Amino acid sequence: MYLSFADLNQLKRYRPKPKPAEALLQAAVAIILRDTDRGTEFLMMQRAVVESDPWSGQMAFPGGKIEHDDANPKAAAMREAKEEVGIDLNDSEFIGQLDDLYGLKVDGIFSVHVSCFIFKTQPNTTTQANYEVADLVWLPLAFLDDPRNAHDYRHPSNHDLSLPAVMINADKQQILWGLSLRMMVMLHEVLERPMPVLSDAGHQELRQIETRELKRDQLDSVTQKILARNT
Repeated sequence: MYLSFADLNQLKRYRPKPKPAEALLQAAVAIILRDTDRGTEFLMMQRAVVESDPWSGQMAFPGGKIEHDDANPKAAAMREAKEEVGIDLNDSEFIGQLDDLYGLKVDGIFSVHVSCFIFKTQPNTTTQANYEVADLVWLPLAFLDDPRNAHDYRHPSNHDLSLPAVMINADKQQILWGLSLRMMVMLHEVLERPMPVLSDAGHQELRQIETRELKRDQLDSVTQKILARNT
């Protein structure tokens, strides 16, 4: 599956819906695309296992906290891409932006506010992972067309809680879920393309994430670490 010129133009024309940056953490990420003989691919990284990292060991897009020195969220995403995966993105590769997303809401405040930017780079782009990254994976968009890649993710802090997910590599525990999965769903929605790896119920569950509210004694480990960084 390749994204066509019309697809890329549709992403460029999309007007993202901003949300107030009223969260414990403001972050920005980059969805980096490229075309190869496997079709259009997107880059994901598996974060290194670090106890203090809220997303330790998880699959994610290059990105992170927006720093005071960043000119804007897009600049933060570009900086993080260079630091984490060694890709020096430039404005000529910028395609568009998706809607802002929130993480879980805890005692009336969201844990994280994320801005997501899309770039398309050259097929021969090289990567260089830094110490924050355990592995890098270029995944074809067609991977998300196969329902056999669907996975019921058992939340690490509550094994009774099952969430929609996509299994990338079981041996390496590489699972696409949470905010990253919601971004890929939104990308497909902007393109008006189905994403068959998720059931209708899975799509609906992801749409309702931001309506949930937890108390501090119900927190998952990710939100606990974000709170610890900000208190």
